Amino acid sequence: MNLNIYKASAGSGKTYTLVKEYIKKLLSNKNNNPHRELLAITFTNKASSEMKTRIISTLYEFSKVKHASSYDSIYNTIKLELAYSDEQLIIESKKALSQILHSYSFFSVSTIDKFIYKIIKGFSYELELPSNFEVELDKDNIIQEGVMSLLDEIGFDTQLTNKLLAYSDYKTNQDKNWDIQEDLLQVSKELFKDQKFIFINELMDLKSISLRQKELIKSINQFEKSILNYQKNLSNLIQGIPASVFPYKALPTYIQKLKRTPFKELEISITTNKRIYNSLINNVWAKKTASINEKNQINQISNTLNSSLNNLIKYIDANYPIYRFNKKCYSSLFLVSVLGRIDQKIASIKQENNIIHISEFNQIIFRFLMKNSVPFIYEKIGTRYNHYFIDEFQDTSIMQWRNLFPLVEESVSKGGSCLIVGDGKQAIYRWRGGDVEQFLEICDSNRQGVASLNTNYRSGKEIVNFNNEFFKFLSKKLTGNYNRLYNKLDQKSAKNLSGFIELSFLDEKGQKLDSETLKLICEKVKDTVNDGYLYKDISILTRNNKEITKIAAFLTENDIPIISSESLLIKHSLSVEFLLNNLLIIQNQSDHFAKANLLEYLINNNMIMQNKISVHQFISENSQTTNKEFQHLLNQFGFNFYLEKLTNINLYELVERLIRIFSLNKKDNIYINFFLDFVFEFSTRFKSSITDFLYYWGQKKDTASIIIPEGINAVEIMSIHKSKGLQFPVVIFPFANWKDDLGKDQKWFNVSSFFTGKKDNEPVITLLPLKQEIESWPKPFPQEYVNHKIQVLLDNINLLYVAMTRPEDRLYIISNLDSRRGNIYHYFLEFLTAQKNASFVENNFQSGEKLTSHTKISPVQNPTIKNIVSIGWRNRLRIRKNHVINKNVKQKYSIVWGDLIHKIMAGINTKDDIDKMLDHLEVETKYSLEIYNKIKNQILRIINSDKISHLFQVKLKIYSETSILSEDGQIYRPDRVVVNNNIEASLIDYKTGKKHASHKQQMHKYEEVLIKLKFKKVHKYIVYLTDGDIIEVK
Repeated sequence: MNLNIYKASAGSGKTYTLVKEYIKKLLSNKNNNPHRELLAITFTNKASSEMKTRIISTLYEFSKVKHASSYDSIYNTIKLELAYSDEQLIIESKKALSQILHSYSFFSVSTIDKFIYKIIKGFSYELELPSNFEVELDKDNIIQEGVMSLLDEIGFDTQLTNKLLAYSDYKTNQDKNWDIQEDLLQVSKELFKDQKFIFINELMDLKSISLRQKELIKSINQFEKSILNYQKNLSNLIQGIPASVFPYKALPTYIQKLKRTPFKELEISITTNKRIYNSLINNVWAKKTASINEKNQINQISNTLNSSLNNLIKYIDANYPIYRFNKKCYSSLFLVSVLGRIDQKIASIKQENNIIHISEFNQIIFRFLMKNSVPFIYEKIGTRYNHYFIDEFQDTSIMQWRNLFPLVEESVSKGGSCLIVGDGKQAIYRWRGGDVEQFLEICDSNRQGVASLNTNYRSGKEIVNFNNEFFKFLSKKLTGNYNRLYNKLDQKSAKNLSGFIELSFLDEKGQKLDSETLKLICEKVKDTVNDGYLYKDISILTRNNKEITKIAAFLTENDIPIISSESLLIKHSLSVEFLLNNLLIIQNQSDHFAKANLLEYLINNNMIMQNKISVHQFISENSQTTNKEFQHLLNQFGFNFYLEKLTNINLYELVERLIRIFSLNKKDNIYINFFLDFVFEFSTRFKSSITDFLYYWGQKKDTASIIIPEGINAVEIMSIHKSKGLQFPVVIFPFANWKDDLGKDQKWFNVSSFFTGKKDNEPVITLLPLKQEIESWPKPFPQEYVNHKIQVLLDNINLLYVAMTRPEDRLYIISNLDSRRGNIYHYFLEFLTAQKNASFVENNFQSGEKLTSHTKISPVQNPTIKNIVSIGWRNRLRIRKNHVINKNVKQKYSIVWGDLIHKIMAGINTKDDIDKMLDHLEVETKYSLEIYNKIKNQILRIINSDKISHLFQVKLKIYSETSILSEDGQIYRPDRVVVNNNIEASLIDYKTGKKHASHKQQMHKYEEVLIKLKFKKVHKYIVYLTDGDIIEVK
């Protein structure tokens, strides 16, 4: 099968090429609605959206008589390659654009998961799936339910109970935590990987696995018994000789350790115990200070001792590797033995909830394609694709390609085409099933159809040249196919600008290293901004989320605006935490800790004031009160918090009501909005109880985040994985010093050859770790370890490549001087040492020129999110009352007029807030533009008056309608209190209707309360909203 393949290095115009080739196919196809025959597959939703936008915008520009100059390159290329005239290209572009827009649902640019989902939906009947199934993206909750369901059978299923109890006992004997739940949760993740279809049908039942384990334990016991016999003989041999006679007491200590099972390699190995091994080689067992009699004792046993130890070395060398394998296999089989049961439990849960996990898509289609023809599939999904465009092929899993292959092969065999774009150097998703070998193989089998994109349109020359030389140098560490990914790397920069790269090596360790790294990051950010860049031009890339958290906290402390996955988590909103504390109280009305948190939030946010006791004492006393007393306290402060009413409404309505009760619609709006969405999603999918929700929140809170619009002027902090496909003017790459850690990778093995008491051809499938210890196990494990090490090495080099190819103008790399082996710091050090012209100045390397005249572009001003409008449905019948206002409203309905202005004034801190409040209360919509203008003018007259205009300035400490608890237990709520230096206060109270003496009396009462709160002077103003009169009360 002939394929067109582009090997696209970073910044080489991959998306440009895909869009160009797509449009060429589109415009050259004379069929009606040719876009229906084209399918473009991307790796992420963002890439899919970008490609769609690029195709539409390009066609739009082509359809104009004079297109934008930025489209000249692609326009001229397509015009030349299609041999079209300008007029022809314009006409065909208009036609194609119109056809796409009029049948947009057939504009197929999507992720592979969405495409597979489309096929599954088309075959739901044949696949015996419910037509209305839901797609589940999260596996952790399903696994949790499946494992808990299995554990619920303990005590009822005898065979299962015995197996799990035996595993718990085994863990205890191995000095490990007896709890097996976490182990079951971890192994169950294998059920959601593509490899599941390979092993799931080969799993043995509990009885068969028990037989295999008996064989293993027999071998384990035999080894341990032999070691104990050696220990006994050696102990008898040196009996009567004081331990102090032996150098460093090494031999007696070693012999004692041989009694400890399970055996650990370093404890029983003689060759790695230098003191004993040196004594053995030199035949010197007595220390120099030993007496003649003691030395004679040693001489008498030395030959026997040497012989026994040499025999022990041979025995350990020959049998310890299989002992370690047996123990690991024995442990693994416990978990594997119940994996089939967990799979059944999970299948029942999915069936009950009418869901399919996204990881099953490929397995379902793989089985289906083996039984059905491609034309039948096309017929069922309602379209036939003749031309395929596949992006990021290096991250495509084996099963995904197996599912696509029959469709692609069918199309190509009938005159269609397939264009594949990939880059093995950017293969960083092996942990998700991506297989770079697959990309290399497909390139080898289609050599004539392979083209390379070698011009870098992203980075400055110095950055491109440094990366070329650096990664060619690292290619020497790689072997076989992996070596050729980098050894001929020779990108050319299309930019005239030099670009700048700096490597800083800090001579620190531990917490000091973290501290110095964070300071240097902050310094680089500030220097870059001083050079004319915006914060949003800067991205900080790290390998893991722990580093993101540290950086985000430090930059925030230094008043640098940031965007990061950590900072966007909903759980970080204090208002969301406050809502959760409310739910905890409603769920468990004796939760004193939640009550204390609730009161602390109200005080910290100036929602309640009291002057009787200290804040700590107030919270301590009132959080321990009865439910009735606590409820009464909140009612006194003006909050309609009635537990009996709150417990009888559904979850979503409950959260909305809490928002209204505490006026949270004016705080953390975006976080509360997303939290409401989170509650709504839960309520529509699961049981709506508070208990279930709080458990679900506990599972999801570390990933549930808000989504922010692009263009925010802030430094973006992200993982290297998330940065793939993106570019930034400036990249800071700190903590570039991680180890070549082999991680926690595991692999399925058929270990049947290690068992004798089994039936012929009976597989023994188990899951084993790819750790260094398997290097000493029997074949095939040593080679598996070598292969895994090479894959991990490629993962690390590819991560470096992705990080270092994101910048346009500047790249700052921050590492440290670390002598430990396996640290990627050595990659940089070895490379720079090998460069003749490279020079260090105080552990710092620089190359290129800084661009200091970067054009400043004003950051995008995204519209401000309005306050959340939340109205209880039980009150909605009364909404239209305000419509009695008309043109003569001031004469006929002065009280209603005043009430409306009162509501608006309550939400105004400065004159800039007037329009926001008018929009929030929908004044123009509900009434008229005339009323809108009248109210606005009245408010402006009030706040611009000489008497009180100074109380509506920016940066004042303002308490609007805040409850104040007096010494006698009374609650007062003045409309506005403005505090100046915590010494003076100004009171404003808004009134409707006619003037009355009681209004002044009320102001004097407010004054008394504030004086007792330690204010020395209180200014008092009454504002009559109907006619705009302002009276200062003396």
